[in-house]
Amino acid sequence: MVWFFLFTVALVAALGGLFWYWRSRVEIEIVEGAAIEWAHLQKHEPEFLEGMSEEEFNAVYKRVHMPRFPGYALAAFGTFLLSMPVGFGVLTGVLWVAGKIGLLPEPVEVADRLLIEDGQVRFFQDAPPEAALYYIEDLAGFYYFFGILIIWLIIVALFMRRYHAKRPGYLRDEIIRARG
Repeated sequence: MVWFFLFTVALVAALGGLFWYWRSRVEIEIVEGAAIEWAHLQKHEPEFLEGMSEEEFNAVYKRVHMPRFPGYALAAFGTFLLSMPVGFGVLTGVLWVAGKIGLLPEPVEVADRLLIEDGQVRFFQDAPPEAALYYIEDLAGFYYFFGILIIWLIIVALFMRRYHAKRPGYLRDEIIRARG
């Protein structure tokens, strides 16, 4: 698990480096677009920009036009990968506690409920009864699958809630908000 965690950290760091490189290239284009838009608004609607400096306008323009999804997707992906060791630890603890307080049936109890005829489990036809115990013990993987799926859905929901809550409006709306 330590190697997985270290590999994950390295992968997320590499993707983060690519993201920051891409973002710096996009910022260059946004600065050019802001200068063009500033000149256009100064020429055609100077009263609309009254009381706003070019630096303030550039900050508003960048907030409106900077693509936000790649950053949120990278953060959600990194959070998911880095939360897996913790998630598996929590799920193991929950399954252990549930087994100790009797919320989960013991494999022997489940195996006893399967029909056994002539020393063979009817469910497995060609397997000895011990195979049923191994099979039933392996069903805990089912809980891990859905546990990790639920953790992933919670992470995605939290990031999407933040993504939409911090969404900027149109440029004109943000200029009015920044001036007021």
